[in-house]
Amino acid sequence: MRQKLLSALLFLLIFGALPVPADELSEQDSSSAPQVQNVSENIPEQKPIIIPPKWTEFCEMGYENAVYKDSNDIFNIFSFVKSERVKKNYWAERRVSFEKYLKSCNSLNDDAKSACYDKLRTIENEKNDLYKIKRNQLLYENNIDLQRR
Repeated sequence: MRQKLLSALLFLLIFGALPVPADELSEQDSSSAPQVQNVSENIPEQKPIIIPPKWTEFCEMGYENAVYKDSNDIFNIFSFVKSERVKKNYWAERRVSFEKYLKSCNSLNDDAKSACYDKLRTIENEKNDLYKIKRNQLLYENNIDLQRR
């Protein structure tokens, strides 16, 4: 019984989906064909999907969940430990700023929300550009050749 039902469904799927040449359509009596309503009339207008920006789009890899750390520890005598803490603090402060702005955008209506998200993306991209410029300048001042690495 199941096989007959499955084969009948398969038959309908295969032959029901075959295209009909235009010649055969014009020969059929148009009065016997059911009237089809315009589909766009029945579907309500859909709002565009607004995707909020994510912190991972802007954050340097490895610093997505950085937490601000104000305390000095014994390892501060090593410059790489101090510079790493400064870098983590930078990304932690940026994340807090990003999340505040995102929270204010989320409270707006849909039209304003889209514009707010675009503005947030622009701000964060500008901060990233400035960060890269400052980093390259600092490396240049310390006589570290970027091309050597």
